[in-house]
Amino acid sequence: MKPLSVSTRLSILLFLAVIFGATMIALSIKNKPVGKAYSYDSDGDKKYEQSYDVQAGGNLIVESDVGNITISSVEEDKVSVTVVARGSERFINRFTVESVQEGADIKVLGRVKQSHFQFFNSGWTDVLFDIKVPKNFNLNLNTAGGNIEIENVKGKIDGETSGGNIELMDIESDLKMSTSGGNVKLRNCVGSYHVETSGGNMYADKVVGPINFETSGGNIGIADSDGKIYASTSGGNIDISLADNKGIDLSTSGGNINVKIPKTISADVKAEASGGDVSCELEFSGKIKDGKMKAKINGGGNQINLETSGGDIVITPND
Repeated sequence: MKPLSVSTRLSILLFLAVIFGATMIALSIKNKPVGKAYSYDSDGDKKYEQSYDVQAGGNLIVESDVGNITISSVEEDKVSVTVVARGSERFINRFTVESVQEGADIKVLGRVKQSHFQFFNSGWTDVLFDIKVPKNFNLNLNTAGGNIEIENVKGKIDGETSGGNIELMDIESDLKMSTSGGNVKLRNCVGSYHVETSGGNMYADKVVGPINFETSGGNIGIADSDGKIYASTSGGNIDISLADNKGIDLSTSGGNINVKIPKTISADVKAEASGGDVSCELEFSGKIKDGKMKAKINGGGNQINLETSGGDIVITPND
């Protein structure tokens, strides 16, 4: 076969280069977000805005070195990302935000361009991630220094903050979240909830579904809820009021336990107060003696386990 001439080879290479370039441009356009990037207001605050067309059931992933995260839902199939950063000029110049759409995922990254040591010399900072998603959307949220608030979202939720509160309202979810230094609040939620905090109070109101609350240094309160309950604290009181007994397991190393349940519930009760008394205002068969109770309510049913090392246990009717 006669070898190709130099001009023919160059033509082929040029053609391939054009095809490659066109392909890269097409991919870039396909994944290009709609909206504007950074802007600055008169006070020097940095603002980042992007929006993406999505489908319900997708995933939002947020990872940031700093900042509060607020998530709420909208009726349209769109994810809108707004990030406002306030602080010293040094911080503003070093804080960056990126977002990208990868298949069904929207990823948002907030980074401080400096070493861990330098981070604490950046002056004051205030960052808010305000993100709107379709109501049926999954969330994976992580911030190293801020609160997480989620409202009116239906989907699987995972999240972690190293230094803030967690607040959830009107959620329908299988959820697992943790905070290393904040309070936890759930209100008007349906689903399964596993939340941990290393240094805060935990509260749930009008939650339907199982709750697993764990705190190393705070009080736990659960009101007007219906589901299996596990709650543990190393340094606080536990107060719960339930519509039914789906199974209850409560323990504290340094506080009282107060349980309010309907008179009509059925239960097997095992309670122990190592440093206090146990009392029950519902009718039961069994005995209470020396800070311990082993009994059946209305013939027995799902287990109620109550244990405290430094307080009293009181069981009362809530109807």
